[in-house]
Amino acid sequence: MTADMEAIQKAIREEFQKKHEFVKTMEEFSKMKTNEERVKFVLSLPVVQKHIHLEDYDNGKNSEESCHLRTEGNQYFIKKNYSKSLKLYTASVLKAPVTNMNCFDKMETKTETKDLELANAYANRSAAMFHLKDYAACLWNAELAFRFGYPTENHYKLHDRQGKCHRQLQDFIKAKQSFQSALKSLEFSTLDEKKRQNLCKDMQRLIEEVKIEGRNLDLENHMDEEQRQVVNHFHSDLPQIDKSSQNSVFLSASSTVSLRESTEMGRGLMASTDIKVGDIVAVEKPYASVNLPEREQEYCSHCSKRINAPVPCQQCSDVAFCSLQCQEEAWTEYHRIECKIIRHVQNMKSKLGHLAFRMVLKAGFPFLFKERSNFCKDDVSESIGYNGDGCYDSENYHALYTLVNHGDKRTPEDLFNKAVQTVYLLRCLELTPFFKDCQKGQEMDAKCYIGSHILRQIQMLPCNAHEISEILWKPGDPTVTNSIEIGSGAYALLSLINHSCDPSVVRHNYGNICVVRAIKPIKKGEEILDNYGALYPLTIREERRAKLRPQYFFDCNCDACQLELPLYFDIPDDVPVFKCKDCSGPIFISQDKDLAEAECSSCHEKKDLNQTVMKLQESTNGYHVALEQVLAGVDMQAALEVLLKHLEFLTVHISLPWRDINNCQEAIKQCFATQANSYILP
Repeated sequence: MTADMEAIQKAIREEFQKKHEFVKTMEEFSKMKTNEERVKFVLSLPVVQKHIHLEDYDNGKNSEESCHLRTEGNQYFIKKNYSKSLKLYTASVLKAPVTNMNCFDKMETKTETKDLELANAYANRSAAMFHLKDYAACLWNAELAFRFGYPTENHYKLHDRQGKCHRQLQDFIKAKQSFQSALKSLEFSTLDEKKRQNLCKDMQRLIEEVKIEGRNLDLENHMDEEQRQVVNHFHSDLPQIDKSSQNSVFLSASSTVSLRESTEMGRGLMASTDIKVGDIVAVEKPYASVNLPEREQEYCSHCSKRINAPVPCQQCSDVAFCSLQCQEEAWTEYHRIECKIIRHVQNMKSKLGHLAFRMVLKAGFPFLFKERSNFCKDDVSESIGYNGDGCYDSENYHALYTLVNHGDKRTPEDLFNKAVQTVYLLRCLELTPFFKDCQKGQEMDAKCYIGSHILRQIQMLPCNAHEISEILWKPGDPTVTNSIEIGSGAYALLSLINHSCDPSVVRHNYGNICVVRAIKPIKKGEEILDNYGALYPLTIREERRAKLRPQYFFDCNCDACQLELPLYFDIPDDVPVFKCKDCSGPIFISQDKDLAEAECSSCHEKKDLNQTVMKLQESTNGYHVALEQVLAGVDMQAALEVLLKHLEFLTVHISLPWRDINNCQEAIKQCFATQANSYILP
């Protein structure tokens, strides 16, 4: 397989330098003014062609390997190591060939097929799930085993297991139906007569038991259908913006959001009405997302949800999905092209290169050529990508295409390296049917044009892509809490939010869907500010600027930078500085001063702080109780309500810097994080 992209770029550069052609090549390349010209230039270089050579490879499906993995899983199953057997059964599922590509249709559609290795792998995985008490996943895997031709003589086993799952989930009607199916299926079994008769008696007994249990069911404890069907679910329900509060222009945002443009900050979002702490500002699905290669077997390749019972791709063993729906959507949108070359793309070791590639695949050859005249306008970067209805839609490719890419600020060598990535990805596309609609004789033009889109997105994503992450945590032990990266997504709306080292919003992922909430009050007319990875309590100003400058091409001048707010352990926590309710100026207090005669240092008005100090103490007492709940991982929702009120009070009455403001914000973030992508460590 081809080496990673850095190695390819290094080899090309060294060969140019060896021939003393590097400087001359960069000079020639720097004369190219458009992305199409850059791609065409690099495509024509023999050195590039020499170092980028791709071939077809085996898709990884293998019946013998699938059988071997399942057999190995059986050995662990016998030893009651169900977690280990589950991993091996899953590996067997992913390796098993699929001959009937229509079997992954919706579960209501019954399709006859005989993919025995896959059927057996699903059946065995359902057994492991049952013993791990994941009954919803057990039922789902048993149904898939039937679908792929699980042997008729063994059907009674799966029906029996399904009946026991339904019984555990208190669905006694379906439990009875499953046990009746098991009883009926016994006539097709290959058991000897004595064993068959004994099992018949067992099934009849179970049928009678669930009849009685169903009549005695305590309805208050009865699980609803949605609870019974939860599979591969590692976050709370996705928060929604109420339809009455949805933004009419920015479709992923609430009605509290509007566009702001300034010479200093460029495009941004501002509050069109007052926003409270904890309010949802936006809920955005990415136009496209990719997982890190090492996360592909643990997280859905399409929606980035953690999975413990993955559905395989029909044709390759390199990706996994959380559901039939995600598998179908991925195939329709991009994976039908990506499937046979995904290892080449992953071997680049460039997650943003892969994301740019997937964005172009989703847009598709016909759409990109149909819209060519619009994409090639000179002022496209100065516009904002509204759709035909005047809306900013995160599912519209135009919204991503018009995002700032800072191409004019990049060095020729940086652009050249990105163009080499683009040529590599074009070589990948040549192994697929992507260009099948290209007119004869127009192949080079088509490649350069499609390459221009890939190159533009490769430039855009470093300063606009957002990380998709998950929190690993252990209730009662905050020292082991850790956030891990799953992948990256292209979010049109999030990309409009500017940076601050003391942000007003925080982001959390539900799968790959990003929920943005306020972590401080945002007044009408104030800009909504995110953080690009440089928080003021963690690093000094110059280090923050040095981190942001190469990637985002600006020197941060936010309030935290202008005020040079201190690092966390230098933030005061003994005596707060109060905030004047009239001018927001600082009011300093001390033990020898009368709280009723406190004076604002800005407007010099006298303020009576007695009531404020009393309310602060009361709120702080509740805050400390809530903080202990968060640290212990108990009653998190109740704690969150207290924390939100306390932070609202602090930000109204206390001037920065004040350590309780930081601590309260972090506790709120923790509460929201455990509702989003989260995994409780054993």
